[in-house]
Amino acid sequence: MAAVVSIHRVDQRDAPAVALNEATFIAEFGLDGDWRSRKGRARQVTLIEAEALEQVATALGMAIIRAGASRRQVVVRGIALNDTIGKHLRVGPLLLHVGYPCDPCDNMESKIGPGARQAMEARGGVCARVIEGGVLRPGDAVTVL
Repeated sequence: MAAVVSIHRVDQRDAPAVALNEATFIAEFGLDGDWRSRKGRARQVTLIEAEALEQVATALGMAIIRAGASRRQVVVRGIALNDTIGKHLRVGPLLLHVGYPCDPCDNMESKIGPGARQAMEARGGVCARVIEGGVLRPGDAVTVL
C-alpha cells in the first residue's frame, strides 16, 4: 500500500523545510502556511517518492538525504509518481490532480549536495493541484483514482 512518509513546509523563501506531524491543505490554494502556496497555481503541492530520494542518495554516495532537503512538501512510498501525471490521487483526505513533473532546480545543489540536480533528473517528483483539501498526516494512504 502506498502511503505518506513525511510532510514538510517552508514558511518563507530560503528558510529550512520543517517536518510536520499534520498539515492542512486548502482546496485551490495548497499547504497552509507554506510561502509557495497561492490561489489558482497549478503547482499547489509537490510530491516525491522516498524511493527516488534513496536512489539519489546512493548515486551521490550519501547514506541518506536529509528529510525536507528535496523541498518537496509530501514524501510518499510505494507509488510511481511519474505514472500519475494527468490523473487524480487520493492522498489521505486530499483529492489532487497531478499536472506535471517537478523538475529539479539548481537549489538541489545547495540543499542536497553537488550533483543532486542531475541525479534527480526524471526522479524529482510531481506537481499537483488541490481539488479537495483537508488535514494530511504521515501514514495516510495514497491511491490513484
